[in-house]
Amino acid sequence: MSVILVGGGRAQLSEPAVARDLYVSPLFARRRARAEASGVPWFVVSGRWGLLDPGEVLAPYSFSLAEQSVSYQRAWGRFVAERLCLVSSVGHGDVVEICAGAAYAAALTAPIEYLGARVRRATVGASESGDEPR
Repeated sequence: MSVILVGGGRAQLSEPAVARDLYVSPLFARRRARAEASGVPWFVVSGRWGLLDPGEVLAPYSFSLAEQSVSYQRAWGRFVAERLCLVSSVGHGDVVEICAGAAYAAALTAPIEYLGARVRRATVGASESGDEPR
């Protein structure tokens, strides 16, 4: 794996925090722990803010990528993939693991593959419902 993308979640602190700490659901905690243990760079993906460094500070918010139009989701996926390319040099031969909900994976797969990277969908916490990333 070259990079891991971890989707945020609905459950958030009530005050600004770094992205790695803002999301407080058990599912996010498991995904984050797996990403940190991997030893590869990882980022948080937010339907509202796009690609976030885990140390980036942001305020709690309410926004669902899954509730946005298909055109918004496509544009968001391209935006995140381009940002990823800039901050981590993801390209041909790299593997990007997506630890996030279906809307995130659907929006990100084609733009990341366009960069020449392969996409791997993680199954960490996949059996849980009600905590899809935001």
